[in-house]
Amino acid sequence: MAEDRKKLSWREIDKLKDQSGLAKIRRKREKKEGLEDHFLDENKKKSYLKELEKLFQGKISKEKEEALKKLYQSAGKKDFKKLALEFIERFGIPDNVPALLLFLDSKEKELVLKAIEFIKDNFSLFSKDDLQALIAKLKTLRYTITDPVVSFRLEKVLKELPL
Repeated sequence: MAEDRKKLSWREIDKLKDQSGLAKIRRKREKKEGLEDHFLDENKKKSYLKELEKLFQGKISKEKEEALKKLYQSAGKKDFKKLALEFIERFGIPDNVPALLLFLDSKEKELVLKAIEFIKDNFSLFSKDDLQALIAKLKTLRYTITDPVVSFRLEKVLKELPL
């Protein structure tokens, strides 16, 4: 009976549409674009890779966590500079924002300069929220810093950053 009809039913028309070459090409393109969009954003990619690095560090991260805890506990105390310099010697400048903010809050010229340089060099690795916090702190620091060398370097970095 279906063969007697010259016109196709709506169901048959829909099946043909779903199986057409254009529909297959469209589905492939949509799949491909979905995957590309995820990896196009460089900040997402860098933060993802950074998280992977943290995952595979293992033993070192435990030592680093302990050192960071000591650093946070000594904030504003006399031994902060000593602990901060020891931390930098063992692990380098911390890459997390709260620790960087501690370095920027310290009155130690050496620590502030190292933190400013680290922020400048790794600007693209921070998330949008972290960048807002760091930039706000740097702009506040511009008005509160008394050392002319730090002030000059801070102004220069603020002009260089893509704000």
